[in-house]
Amino acid sequence: MLLGLTACNEQNTSGHPEDEAGTNGELKSVEIRGETLHYLEQGTGEPIILIHGAVGDYTAWGQQMDTLAQKYKVIAISRRYAWPNRQPGPEDAFDCTVAQHAQDLIAFIRAMGLPSTHLIGHSYGAMIALRTAIDYPEQVRSLVLGEPAMQNLISGTALGDSLIAESKSSSDRAVQYYRAGHKDDAMRTFIKMVLGTAEVYDLVPQSWRDAWLRNLVEAICINETKDFYSIKREELKTMNLPTLLISGQSSPAILTLTIDSLHAILPNDVLNVLPNASHGLQGENPQAFNDYVLRFLSAH
Repeated sequence: MLLGLTACNEQNTSGHPEDEAGTNGELKSVEIRGETLHYLEQGTGEPIILIHGAVGDYTAWGQQMDTLAQKYKVIAISRRYAWPNRQPGPEDAFDCTVAQHAQDLIAFIRAMGLPSTHLIGHSYGAMIALRTAIDYPEQVRSLVLGEPAMQNLISGTALGDSLIAESKSSSDRAVQYYRAGHKDDAMRTFIKMVLGTAEVYDLVPQSWRDAWLRNLVEAICINETKDFYSIKREELKTMNLPTLLISGQSSPAILTLTIDSLHAILPNDVLNVLPNASHGLQGENPQAFNDYVLRFLSAH
């Protein structure tokens, strides 16, 4: 289970997450495939769409909006089921697959009248961006992928299978906590999986914990879909879009091994390692993250 964590670095642990979501943006909404999706829009120029991971929403990009909007039209979308959109209840059955979200994303791009766009995705959002680019390459200019959750790329080896088994055990334990009504314990378990430590959960203000918990239901669904195998190696080998991969210097081994494997497969990509960051990436070291993105986009 990989999460789209709201920024949680030491310099950004006060206030409510939406307060960090861009000072000049305007929160809007649009009807997409039977759902109302909210998005923050800021700036002018070539379009960029920011796609958060699980346990996230549009506020996950609060430290990117102002910077990227100086040169681009930036749109941070809250995906289906993410706050402040309609959310299912804990016992509801719903489709949270990569394919579902990719269909939403392409419908959103078309509804916005964008002929093509740069896509920046984090974690599960990176998988959604990648799926969209594979299925609709004519509408994607470039990709920035922050540690996508693609376990099939490392399965079949002793190390990969061991890391996957360890991750599954932790995910299943988090789901058990959730089903028993212990949401804080579930979230703390997920945090430890992706950041390597559970201490972050107890150090940040309650407003940040509330932000993660309000999107927890989709993370539970994702764990149960087993959708981390949905993008095949054969599809990746044929994708020639310019792609920037970003990995955290301190990210857990399962994430670094996965992105290294993706780097070895993609035909037109570059891999940057983000210093002083784990899976939180754009929230843990926003300045370096933004610099990597701007440098990449200026070249493409």
